[in-house]
Amino acid sequence: MRYLIKFEKKGMMIYISHLDTQRLFHRTMKRAELSLKYSSGFNPHPKLSFAQPLSLGHSSISEYAEFEAGDPPMQPGEIKERLNRLLPEGFKVVEAWTLPPDARPAAAQVGAAKYHLEIPFFFSYMTAIMEFFGNESIIVQKKHKKTGRVEDKNIRPQIINLKPVLVDNSTIMLTASLHCGSASNLNPEAMLESFYRCSRRAYDRNTVKIERVALLGWAKDELLPLEYLCHGFIPQQQMQHP
Repeated sequence: MRYLIKFEKKGMMIYISHLDTQRLFHRTMKRAELSLKYSSGFNPHPKLSFAQPLSLGHSSISEYAEFEAGDPPMQPGEIKERLNRLLPEGFKVVEAWTLPPDARPAAAQVGAAKYHLEIPFFFSYMTAIMEFFGNESIIVQKKHKKTGRVEDKNIRPQIINLKPVLVDNSTIMLTASLHCGSASNLNPEAMLESFYRCSRRAYDRNTVKIERVALLGWAKDELLPLEYLCHGFIPQQQMQHP
């Protein structure tokens, strides 16, 4: 039986790497006696995968992992309860589902992510956002991991949406929907660095908070929550771009 879980990553756990998160969930599932299945061969691996890595230092209320477990089948509510009893503070499973046998892997369906970006207040923020989002081309330099070469890349096509949702005297909360996944991926920090550069301001990572609030996939021309796509469920009244 295949299962999908949705979980939060907050507090001090945002400084745990993706690899350590994988190891933590593997150990927790073993302690929770979820009958996790393993691959065959000389070096078997747990049949456990995560939809999309989360960058170090980013919090999230919308992370996904899928796994395969043996008999007897378990109720999703019991899986959620067992894991939450054992996970450390900062991790919390918020929902669990059984997956159809023919469901595509969650990782293969990720196409975008929605983020909340908290930045320090400055007076000309609205003009800066309009000028930045209105650009047809936003060039950043990207270094290739294998070759080490630095090339210019236009990230503007990877920015689906960017707008302020909350402003007070000290902070601005931006919501940003960006390409995410194996086909096209934009780190929100790369976008923020470009935004600050375009608005002629110095970027200080220590003054910024980044939280992933949704992982989404494409259904024709619409973006839908990942759990909808994994179940093959398309609402009659489809969601708009977030």
